[in-house]
Amino acid sequence: MKSVVCLAGSIMMLGTPAEAQVKVDGGVVTDSATFVKTGFSFGVLPAVSYDSDLGFQYGLLTNLYWYGDGSKYPQYEHSLYLECSRYAAGTMLARAYYDSPVLLSGISDNLRLTADVTWFRDLLMDFAGFNGRQSVYNERWTDSDDSEYKTRVFYNHHRTMFRTMATVRGDIPERHLYWLAGITFFNMDIEGVHRDELKRSTPEGVPTLYELYCKYGVIREEEKDGGADAFIRASIGVDLRDSEAFPTKGVWSEMSVAAAPGFMSKKTDGFLRLTLFHRQYFRLGSDNRVFAVRLMAQNRIAGRVPFYLLPHITTATLGSATSQGLGGAKTMRGVARNRIVGDGVAMANVEYRWILKRFQWLGAQWAVGTNIFGDFGITTQDYKVDMAGVPDEERSMLFRTGDDCIHSSVGMGLKLHFNTNFIVSCDYGKPLRKDDGTKGLYIQLNYLF
Repeated sequence: MKSVVCLAGSIMMLGTPAEAQVKVDGGVVTDSATFVKTGFSFGVLPAVSYDSDLGFQYGLLTNLYWYGDGSKYPQYEHSLYLECSRYAAGTMLARAYYDSPVLLSGISDNLRLTADVTWFRDLLMDFAGFNGRQSVYNERWTDSDDSEYKTRVFYNHHRTMFRTMATVRGDIPERHLYWLAGITFFNMDIEGVHRDELKRSTPEGVPTLYELYCKYGVIREEEKDGGADAFIRASIGVDLRDSEAFPTKGVWSEMSVAAAPGFMSKKTDGFLRLTLFHRQYFRLGSDNRVFAVRLMAQNRIAGRVPFYLLPHITTATLGSATSQGLGGAKTMRGVARNRIVGDGVAMANVEYRWILKRFQWLGAQWAVGTNIFGDFGITTQDYKVDMAGVPDEERSMLFRTGDDCIHSSVGMGLKLHFNTNFIVSCDYGKPLRKDDGTKGLYIQLNYLF
C-alpha cells in the first residue's frame, strides 16, 4: 500500500457531569470506579489523510448514541454511524448505519434492527486476480522506478458500489442463541481505471490486469461491467461475550447462508453460499489483558458467483463500509486488498489486547490500549478460471499452477476508548510474503472483531 496516512482527530461529548453518575447500593455517587452514561453522547472525528495516488482526503465521521436512563449501560438504545468523505482526485464514500435493540420492542423485546445504506465510488479498487497465489502479484510492475514497470494502476479498476441492507435479529436469552434474517441489495458499476482523474499520470495504452482479464475472456463479457444483485440471508449463532465493544471473555459464533435466486440477478442464474465465523476471547488475569481469536470459512455450495461479488464476505453485522477480502483493513491487515479471492476462502486472526490506562476526564470514561496481531488466509475452493483465450506467452506471466498457500501478516496498533463503545483504532500491518503487498496503516473505529 503506497500511501501515507495521517489523521488529526478530536473527540467531543454533549452532556454534563450530572449525566456521568453511577449507582451503588447506598445511593448515587460520582467518583466510583463503576461508570454509567445516560442520555445522548457522540464522538466526532474530522479526518485528514494523504494518499500518494488520490491526494488529500477530507470529511467527517461520527457515532451518535442514545443511552436512555443508563439502566442498560454500556448497552445503548440507539446508535447511528454517519460517514462522508472525499479524496481530492474523486474517490467518495457516504454511509449511514443504524443499530437499535429497542426500536422493535413493540413487537417483541428480543428483536434488534440494523440497517445500512452505503455509496462508495472507488477510483482504485484493488483487483489481483483469483485464487490467491495462482494469480501472480508483482509489485515491480507498479513501481515507476523499476525496470519491469508497467503501470502503477496495474492491480486496480474503477468501481462504484451502492448497497442497501436490513437485518432483524431475534434472541433466545436463556440459551444465548440468536437468529438473523435479512436482505441485501448490491449495484456494482465496474470499468477500467479513470486515468484522467488521478493526480499523477499513468502510461496510456498499458492495460491493467482487469482489462487483460476482460480482453482474454477470463472475466465473462456479461459480468465485466458489474451488475445488480440481491440476496437473502439467514443466520443462527451463539453470543456469550461479556461486552460487545471490548469483550474480555466468551464466545461469539455464527453460521450464515446467503441465497441469491436467479430472478434477483441479471448476471447469473443464482448461487448459494455458506459462511462460518467463530470468535473467542480469553481474559489473561484481568479485564485489561485479553487474547482474542477469530476464525472464518466461506464456501460456494451451489450456482455461480459473479466475479464482482466474489470478494464479499457474508456477516451477521456489518461494522464497516465494505465486507470483502481477504486482504485489507477488515480481514488481513497489511495484505493488499482482495489479494485472496475465490469460491472458498478461510481466515484466522489472533490478537493480544492490553489496556494500558483507564481514567475519567471531562465527565467521560477513557482508556488507552495497544494490540499485537497476526492475520492468516488461504483459498480453499478455487474459482473456475477459463484461460483458453490467454496467449501462451502471457499465461505464464499472469498465472501459476498448483494450490494456494497460506498468506500472512503481522503488526500492532493503538486504541483510544471513549465511554466504552466509541473506540478509535490505529493498526499497522506488514505481510510476510513479498507477493502479498508491502504494508498497511489503518485508522478507523472499533476493534477488528
